[in-house]
Formats: sequence, C-alpha cells, structure tokens
Amino acid sequence: MKKNLMSFVLLLAITLVPAFSQDLESIKKEVRRKMLKQNVAAPDFELKNLEGKSIKLSNLKGKVVFLDFWATWCGPCVASFPSIKKVADKYKEDSNVVFLFIATSEEPRNRTERLKRFIEKKKYDFNVLIDENDEVAGKFGVMGIPMKFVVDTQGNIRFASEGYNGSSDATALEIEAMIELAKAGK
Repeated sequence: MKKNLMSFVLLLAITLVPAFSQDLESIKKEVRRKMLKQNVAAPDFELKNLEGKSIKLSNLKGKVVFLDFWATWCGPCVASFPSIKKVADKYKEDSNVVFLFIATSEEPRNRTERLKRFIEKKKYDFNVLIDENDEVAGKFGVMGIPMKFVVDTQGNIRFASEGYNGSSDATALEIEAMIELAKAGK
C-alpha cells in the first residue's frame, strides 16, 4: 500500500508540474483584465526604512515597484507575507524589480523598534518603510489593508489589490503575473 501511495504521489507530481508552469500564463490572462488601462501616476513619496535610509518612489522610475501596505496587527497582512516573500526571493537578483513594504496604521509608541522585532522574529528581509502619519496610504487611497500596488517602469499604477485570498500559492502566482505584465508593459 505504501508503494502504491508513493507511486500515486509521484504520478500526481509529474502531472502537476506542467500544469503549475502553465498556471502563470493562465493567471497572466486573468490578471491582465485587472490591469489599469489608463495611466494613473503613482503618488510620489519619500519614507524612511527601518535602517533610517530615505526611499523616494520617483527615484525608482525605470523599475517595477511592488508596494505592500500592511500593519503588524493585521492578520491577513501577516498571512500574506510567505507568498510575497516567495515572489520577492524569486526577483531578488533582478535589479529592475523592487519590493517595498509600507507599515501603516501602526501605534506610534516604539513603532520602529516594534517593527524591527517583528521582521527579525519572522526572519523576513523586507525593505520596510514607515508611513508615520499614514500620509502615503492616504495618497494611494488605501482604505483597508493589506493593500498592494504594482507600479510600472514609467511610474504608473498598473495593479491595485486589496485583501488576501488565503492561498499562498495563488497569491504568489498573481503577484508574479502582475510583475511580469508590468515589466513587459502589457
């Protein structure tokens, strides 16, 4: 019975590999329908990250920028991190793709230290920016978190996605599809 189960698992894995690789293409088709058709310039901002370095969105023009508005107390935000990390790791060597995690709606007291502890505890190497007065979230029209945006190489918002669907694999594929479409300018 154990041998039959192992054979079944192997057969299932072999048949799913091509389907998984085709999923990105089918996801791209679906995601393309969600792409903003008109050019909507991403509001420029300058925020400091956890190391105190200033990051200005307009300085990243020419790159695809993934923005994730989140908070440590937000369950869906934290639940979405493993899928985003998977995609961020895939693009780690691609200097034309940047991931920024904008901490918003956080309690001001000890905010930076609390964010640092959270990221270290979870072992994420995210570039976390601090939206101290939620001004950047306001500029982007963020009404709920998690809220994700993909900004194209021209500085236009191509995708906006609110919430977390609960599926790590589906979320990772959707983010990858958004990034690839933004890179291709399609």
